[in-house]
Parts: sequence; structure tokens; C-alpha cells
Amino acid sequence: MPWWSWILIWVALVACTLVVLLLGGIYLFRKGMAVVRGAAADLERVTARPAAGETADDAGPAAVVRVPGSAVFADPDRMRLEYEQGRELRRLARRDRRVARRRERGQMQSLRDLGLN
Repeated sequence: MPWWSWILIWVALVACTLVVLLLGGIYLFRKGMAVVRGAAADLERVTARPAAGETADDAGPAAVVRVPGSAVFADPDRMRLEYEQGRELRRLARRDRRVARRRERGQMQSLRDLGLN
């Protein structure tokens, strides 16, 4: 093998290494930017929470803030009614999030979720 073939081999090896390093750097940069975008969205979602007693447009009615232990002296029927209403609101909110998530992903909707079943 002539001496210049070794130079070609090493140039090809170094070029391939640089290409792999460049592609790996691009991959890591894109993943890092996705993490930063996700963290920014999470931070905005956390800081956009309404204060106690206020309602957000999409959050529904504000939760009743009680002193711990106040349910001991409350009317059991009223507490049961509030619990059932809250449970229904949470169920509907989950359904709405599920429908929105499936619509966003282009997935099929359940007839039960759309109220057609």
C-alpha cells in the first residue's frame, strides 16, 4: 500500500468523526432547546395561576378555601353535595382535557366523551 493511502484513510476517519460530532451537537442543541421551551411553558402555566378566590377563564369556578378541620362542624348533607359537585366538575374537566388532547393529536374521539353514546 502506498504511503499516501494512509493519509487518505486518516483524513476520511477524521472527517467521519467530525461529521458524527457535528450531528451529535445539533441533536443535543435541539433537545436542549425543546427542554427550555417546555420549561418556559411550565413556568408560565405555574405563574399564571389565579390567586385564592379568583377564577381563571378556563379553570372553572374557584375552589372554596376552608380552614382545616372546619368540615367537622359543617352539615354532612352540604359537605356530601359539595363533594359530589366537585367530583363531577373534575370528571368533566378530565373529559374536556382528553377530548382536546385527542383532537390535538388527530386521534379518534370516543362517542362517550362526545356525549353521543
